[in-house]
Amino acid sequence: MSPNDLLAGGYRMGRQMLHMMAGDLTAAEFTRQPVAGANSAAWIVGHLAVTARRTAERLGATELPLLTEEFIGKYSVTRKPADDQPELDDPTKLLRLLDVCVDQLLGALGALPPESLVSPPANPGPFATNYGEAVLFGAMHFAMHCGQLSTIRRSLGKPPLM
Repeated sequence: MSPNDLLAGGYRMGRQMLHMMAGDLTAAEFTRQPVAGANSAAWIVGHLAVTARRTAERLGATELPLLTEEFIGKYSVTRKPADDQPELDDPTKLLRLLDVCVDQLLGALGALPPESLVSPPANPGPFATNYGEAVLFGAMHFAMHCGQLSTIRRSLGKPPLM
């Protein structure tokens, strides 16, 4: 198993967990915020679609869905409590977009030369010391948000899935 296979597995499993956590939510549940200032499942899925698309683009994917600046802004981190989120996109649309972006990411990751993973990261941050770690952080990002989806599920009275 190559490092690329392991990284791809993280994204594949993250997407699968996300579908488990959000796939059965109704449209009303999808936009419900568990507490004031917290994000809804709709925002989380849209945000992960945007970040997966960015990663796929950095990895060299070329057949990515076009996203408007308005869409990207709606699902980007603001570093402040979330406002009310009733006007976010349809759950089916957001989940489909996420799937397309992750598929493109997986394809680009499969074509990436493994030796490029030791290069400096495209966006240096507090965690990643090389490109491979930056890609790994993206898969961990899915898991973090799945924890938030679990809290949303519990706030709706749904049983835990894991």
